[in-house]
Amino acid sequence: MSRRPFRPQRLLSLVLWCCAAGLLAAVPAPLRAQGAAEDGGLFDRLFGTDPAAERAGQAADGLALPALFADGKLIADTIPLQDLGAGGGQCVAIAPLLDALELAWEQPQAGADIAITLPDPRRTVILPAAMLLPSPSGDCLPLADLPDVLPLSLSHDKVSQRLVLEARASLPVLMRLARAERQSRLRPETLRPDFPLLARPEAAVRLWSADVAAAMALGAQGRQISGSVLASGEVFGLAGRLSLAATSDGRLTPGFALTQARDTPDLLGPLGARSLALGDIAAPAQPLIADSLSGRGLVISSRAPWKADLLDTITLSGPLPQGWEAELWHEERLVAVTRDPDAAGNWVFGEIPLRIGANRWEVRLYGPNGESESQVFTRMVGTEMNAENEIGYSFGVVDGGRPLLGAVLAGEPAGPTAFASLDWGMSPAVTARLDLRAGLAGAPALALGFNGALGGGLWAVTAARDRLGGIGGAIRLARRIGAQDITFDLARHGRDDGPGLPQPVREFAQVVSLGGQGRIGLGCLSLPWQARMLSGDLRRGGKRQALAARMVLPMADWQANLALGAVREGSAPWQGTAALGLTARRGSWRLRSGLTAADRGGWSLEGASLSAARNFGEGALALDLDWQAQSGRLGGGVTFSQQLGPFGLSASAGRQGDGWRFGIGLTMGLWRGPERWASAPAGIARSGAIMAEMFVDDDGDGARDSGENGVAGGRFVVDAALRRETTDGAGRVLIRGVPAGPDVDIETQMSSLEDFTLRPARAGDRLALRPGEVRHVLVPLRPTGSIEVQVLLAAGDRQTPRSGVPVVLRDEAGREVARAMTDFDGFVLFDALPLSASFQAEAQGQVSAPLALSREAPDGATRLLLPPANGA
Repeated sequence: MSRRPFRPQRLLSLVLWCCAAGLLAAVPAPLRAQGAAEDGGLFDRLFGTDPAAERAGQAADGLALPALFADGKLIADTIPLQDLGAGGGQCVAIAPLLDALELAWEQPQAGADIAITLPDPRRTVILPAAMLLPSPSGDCLPLADLPDVLPLSLSHDKVSQRLVLEARASLPVLMRLARAERQSRLRPETLRPDFPLLARPEAAVRLWSADVAAAMALGAQGRQISGSVLASGEVFGLAGRLSLAATSDGRLTPGFALTQARDTPDLLGPLGARSLALGDIAAPAQPLIADSLSGRGLVISSRAPWKADLLDTITLSGPLPQGWEAELWHEERLVAVTRDPDAAGNWVFGEIPLRIGANRWEVRLYGPNGESESQVFTRMVGTEMNAENEIGYSFGVVDGGRPLLGAVLAGEPAGPTAFASLDWGMSPAVTARLDLRAGLAGAPALALGFNGALGGGLWAVTAARDRLGGIGGAIRLARRIGAQDITFDLARHGRDDGPGLPQPVREFAQVVSLGGQGRIGLGCLSLPWQARMLSGDLRRGGKRQALAARMVLPMADWQANLALGAVREGSAPWQGTAALGLTARRGSWRLRSGLTAADRGGWSLEGASLSAARNFGEGALALDLDWQAQSGRLGGGVTFSQQLGPFGLSASAGRQGDGWRFGIGLTMGLWRGPERWASAPAGIARSGAIMAEMFVDDDGDGARDSGENGVAGGRFVVDAALRRETTDGAGRVLIRGVPAGPDVDIETQMSSLEDFTLRPARAGDRLALRPGEVRHVLVPLRPTGSIEVQVLLAAGDRQTPRSGVPVVLRDEAGREVARAMTDFDGFVLFDALPLSASFQAEAQGQVSAPLALSREAPDGATRLLLPPANGA
């Protein structure tokens, strides 16, 4: 959905629109400043005087994220719901709501009306732009105005944080849910709500996809030519990832890994593992005794890799091809940006703090040729402890800092290390964890910890013995107060300060810290914040004290990030730092800017940066400027790219240091189709993809024969998200960016089919994808028919419709196919019936004549005449 462009002079009007609907509904004249003696002043008129917790239920900050339910069934996990202040009601973010309802909608340009397509009967309704209000979650529509546009209403349950949907007409998502429920009634063996998991085609060695890139650069150091290949495939049942980068000066950087990850513990027989990795891997962090290590090795675990530890910070990472950038978003707010991959070619966002409860991040990837993808990561804190008597483990060996092939990546390699972790659910509220780390030097390091929940808070206690014989320990307490999370840490470290240990252990002998994060309610605004205070004894002697805070001001089209920090060593004066970042969307432009300053005997600017990027059609344009105060140098550059079919072309020019640099690049993706290799834009080898093939299965064998036609314009629901891609004339579509790892569901969006007599042979499919895998999924549609039955009471020459009569439909063998109750006119409709079959309807002992359905006559109708009851 297009966002409205931001104009600085609209700041006050944005706040007024967001807040004044409820606070100023009775004011006939434009708002003006008034004295405190009259009514509390302008501030109270804008933001209200009631505590935010009284206006947003448990969200307690003006922004609620309730789940969407209909008929007791969950439709969407979180729908942004903005509070409009005292008496103003709530305003629902319209784009997430329409997507959750699986409705097709279009907005030609920012600020225009929204055209919404309803399926039954098929029609288009217009949502006027004048009805929409700006909010931190994008354009929103007041709940009270929703029934005026769409045939539905929403009610907000503040206690359970649910949006309850009541529909007055057919909606695609409700049609899909009703179809699944009907199928479970017709065929009791399908009562299990999960779709059957599609088996992966077996092969000893198979190549799925590859990304190829080549570039040439001219600079002060001369000309440099580089190329890279990232390939994904299958090797003896494991997912294989091969990367190779080469430059004209002879540098060669290879990488290789084999992985497997599942939701179920059925790997390696009696071990009951969920994941394993071999080759260039990353070993998990262990409290107090070891940081995460990267290098060649092997790791086996009974935990899925996407499951987080209790009360921990996490690191998110994923492949970042050359020329791409990654943005980390949390609740529609930009948190961090990176364009530089690590040594393994991944984007990395580290030390991300976890809130108590649900945590959801989105990583948005932008390619050099207008590509865009997103990956969603969800973590729950407080419920990830082991169930009672549940045991989890991980173990392996890693040669830290050394890749499987090629030169050493780290300046001080950690060396070969064996590790093991074991966690046990002692009770529903307490989990014990044992960690072991053994290297070539020193004795094995050991850590024993307990994690638990008590009185609405979370706690963790850990004791450790390092490899040099030092004893350490740590205590962590966390609790939610209102909408804020407060965390207290106290740790005393041992004697070991080697390179493989976490940074606080290497630097501090003992440390205490108090941190917090949350959202402050201010009228309709929700202001995220983070803060941390730290005091510790340094291993080299002396003390260090640090303060840091960060606040975000989010608006509909822009946001400001302010970060402040101060550090003091011993008795030296405090040294402060500050950073201000502004991000905005103006039409199709993504704008970012930043200022940094430091207090070293007086505050002064250290640098500034400005970035602007725009996607247009199949191309993109990016501008970057940066200024360093110490040197006074101005740098930056411009990059232009264009997608020409599967080829991505890019050109750049910029200034680095004292010289200019020019470059040109070419990228392309390759993937294995059902018949031959095909080309696609680069990025196909990073995440999973589905090549769906929709066709009319005339003979009902589930396979596509040469004479069976494809279905164009079909769309799919993938993991409860309606995809925008549609099938082409051959019935094929490539759905990219599907998460690899956890199982995903794919099903046909019924409202996208123009021929309503076509029905999928299967309600849906479940499949588990590996990184870079392109799975070919056949979607056979079978022609179906319908039978309409009317039940009448025959008394003499009068025939009266009977309502509430159960009608059973049976096939030729007498088996029950369907059952339904007649409506107020005595009618019942049985649809989605297979052709070339004969049926009979039965009601209260009366049986109809056989009804045959065919492609030429797909619809049948009959009547059942019921005699009067005895004595009538």
